[in-house]
Amino acid sequence: MYGNCLILQSGGPTAVINNSMVGIIDEILSSSFTGKIYGAIGGIHGLLNESFITLNNLSIQDRYRLRCTPGAALGTWRYKLTPDDFENIIKIFKRNNIRYFFCIGGNGSMNVAKIINEFAKAAGFEMVVIGIPNSIDNDLLGTDHSPGYGSAAKFLVTSVLDVKMDMASYPESRRVTIIETMGRHTGWLAGACALAEVSTDNDQLLIYIPEVPFHLSDCLSRISKAYDEKRNTVLVVAEGLRNEDGQLIQQDIKYDILGRPKLGGISSYLKEKIEEHTGIDTRSIALSIWQRSSIALASKVDVDEAYKIGKEAWLYAVEGYTGVMIGIKRNMNTDNYQVSYEAVPLEEIAGKERFVPQEWYDSQKHTMTKKFKEYVHPVIQGEVLIPIENGLPAYKRVI
Repeated sequence: MYGNCLILQSGGPTAVINNSMVGIIDEILSSSFTGKIYGAIGGIHGLLNESFITLNNLSIQDRYRLRCTPGAALGTWRYKLTPDDFENIIKIFKRNNIRYFFCIGGNGSMNVAKIINEFAKAAGFEMVVIGIPNSIDNDLLGTDHSPGYGSAAKFLVTSVLDVKMDMASYPESRRVTIIETMGRHTGWLAGACALAEVSTDNDQLLIYIPEVPFHLSDCLSRISKAYDEKRNTVLVVAEGLRNEDGQLIQQDIKYDILGRPKLGGISSYLKEKIEEHTGIDTRSIALSIWQRSSIALASKVDVDEAYKIGKEAWLYAVEGYTGVMIGIKRNMNTDNYQVSYEAVPLEEIAGKERFVPQEWYDSQKHTMTKKFKEYVHPVIQGEVLIPIENGLPAYKRVI
């Protein structure tokens, strides 16, 4: 198919999202494609305002630097699209002869890609629309895991290990530290911290996820017991923690432009409750965007898969696939971790969420099961060598 290509980064950025963009570009440049490769500056905002940058001339060094740069290099934007917006997008595609559209992001981004594909078909405009998963939340259906998750998980597990080492510096300290992770509806990130469990230490690691109701009284009892036993407690909580009625534990909720509750602060809330009811000094740590923006602790498996999935997206595009997301499929018939890539219809997964299976959570010990750990362990493997200049990471910008 003739025409040009547009790459869009959407939703929350990750440490590896630029790898998918570079994967697309690298594969296109190695093909016979002669059109322009555009990038939308500022995500949906750039698309709606026809603010595009040409990516064809990025040097090999530039593309390498981008692979080692966290955050969305093209920029991103949260915005609720209207039917008029979608109609305008198709007009923009027509004006710029964009026949290949790649949307990199999470759940909301896949829904945008699905609707754009539907509007293009309704308008009789021939084009290819491909969704590329990239989300630290790991809540996308149609893929074994989302690129971005492995690196965020590795960062969190390392953070828990670091905190535990600090706590161990004070014998019989009986400290309590709360670590808050992202996770609006799912506990994939909080659950990953179970990899920090070490059978030889004396610490108590409690993990609470949105899929399982949180009971404050039980949590307080476990903390008090560990304190009496002169043991430290690390409490890992997902920001979207809920009670048995499905209500958010966090108080005074505000909402964003998409109508979603603005979360963050559950660790501070629990710190107050623990100190109020037990008198035990407690520290709270909200890692916030660090967990999605740290490339220094990125997983090489995650980086490589994010890049490969971008390359696969172009290969599926030239074969005529459209209205699909490229998913990762894990080979379950081998002892070694192996994956392949497949096209999954966007209509089957867009707007839906993938939750942590109940059987992967140990409700008695408030931690994750062996099966969950076996699921996460392969995707945090390997380290990435980051280019350094004057002792600091040498990141690359394109806008």
